[in-house]
Amino acid sequence: MKQEKTFMRAVAAVLAAAIITVSAGGEAFARDRSQLSAEALERIDAVLQAEIDDGNRAGYVAAVVTKEGVAYKKAFGKADPFNDKPMTTDTRFRIASMTKPVISVAVMQLVDRGLVALSDPVERFIPAYANPQVAVSKNRQKDGSFETRPAKRSITIHDLLTHTAGIGYVFSMESDLDKAYLEANLLLTEGDLGERIDQIAALPLLTEPGEKWEYSYSIDVLGRIIEVVSGMELEAYLQENVFAPLRMTETEFFLNEEDFDGLAVVVEFNEQGEMIRSVGNALSSNVNDEAFGIASGGAGLVSNVDDYARFMRMLLNGGELDGARILSPATVKLMMSDHTPMEARPEPWQKTGTTFGLGGYVVLEPGYSGNVGAEGDWGWAGYWDTHFFVNAEQNIGAILLAQTQPNPYIKPSRARDLVKGVAYGAVKK
Repeated sequence: MKQEKTFMRAVAAVLAAAIITVSAGGEAFARDRSQLSAEALERIDAVLQAEIDDGNRAGYVAAVVTKEGVAYKKAFGKADPFNDKPMTTDTRFRIASMTKPVISVAVMQLVDRGLVALSDPVERFIPAYANPQVAVSKNRQKDGSFETRPAKRSITIHDLLTHTAGIGYVFSMESDLDKAYLEANLLLTEGDLGERIDQIAALPLLTEPGEKWEYSYSIDVLGRIIEVVSGMELEAYLQENVFAPLRMTETEFFLNEEDFDGLAVVVEFNEQGEMIRSVGNALSSNVNDEAFGIASGGAGLVSNVDDYARFMRMLLNGGELDGARILSPATVKLMMSDHTPMEARPEPWQKTGTTFGLGGYVVLEPGYSGNVGAEGDWGWAGYWDTHFFVNAEQNIGAILLAQTQPNPYIKPSRARDLVKGVAYGAVKK
């Protein structure tokens, strides 16, 4: 139990502090070399190959993009090291929390269309969130219930987008309430999305709405709101309004059994430091053998580098790509703005010049982070070792995909910071 608590704390810290960056084979792609040095970008090869040679990761796919095109895209190592299957640029990945920016974009589409206001109370769409209660104590009373008091106000759409709703998540086991949120894990509980969200809504809030950034099920709740507002199932809405317009043909929630052939294997490390095939943990099913089973707006998508690069380029281009308008330019700019007051930010962010926008972190003062970056960097990471960032003003973004299960023995990797450094180092003008 102590080891599992240590693991949970480590994962939560990585995600909360996330200042994320980011084979020659595969199908042809449109290269943009107008502002990036091809020679400089080739340095990524040595960075990622060294990580694989050192046994830190099984394989990677990386890309560097601008709004005009893809400047760099390569695969390294193995998609399945236990069966000697090479990684390719077509390989798909469980992108986990990199689902959250996609859902956030979909919600902001509803805002652009006048169907939702950021100030709308959540109970307008999900009645179970009427009269929210805040936990007075996070440990159960003798009768098994939680002592609560009425929240000062309703939760809003804006609170959900900024993880300031007071809702809990799966990354802590410190209290009974933490454990109750873990047990409500959407990937493991039963019922349709509406029923699963109602289970989360039945739990007390950890904090008052709007007062504290707390990584949460908020984006899962937004997934259900998309269903209610649109009258469509979540995946159907995304396919019609995001994936099809952007030609993201390899991105979906549900995997058929035959789809596992194109999916990278999740690896982990044992106590001896050996790389082994992961079977998941308390947060997920057997990740290498079972489908997700639910359209989790917070963590459920699978995708590949080409698809997510198109999503990134749409953001760099102010909400449009190849004639498909997904968001207004003003909305994209709003998403990449600061939405989290200093007093509401996690302590590591207060010290590193980082805040949260709508759907992703925002770098305000890159010099405090101790890593390469620029003001306006926006992005997020996924639980199974996926990372991306975009910077609209600098017209650059990078994505780095691997599949590694966090656990107490995970080997540290410098890849995301080094790749980001090389990407910025390749800028010519």
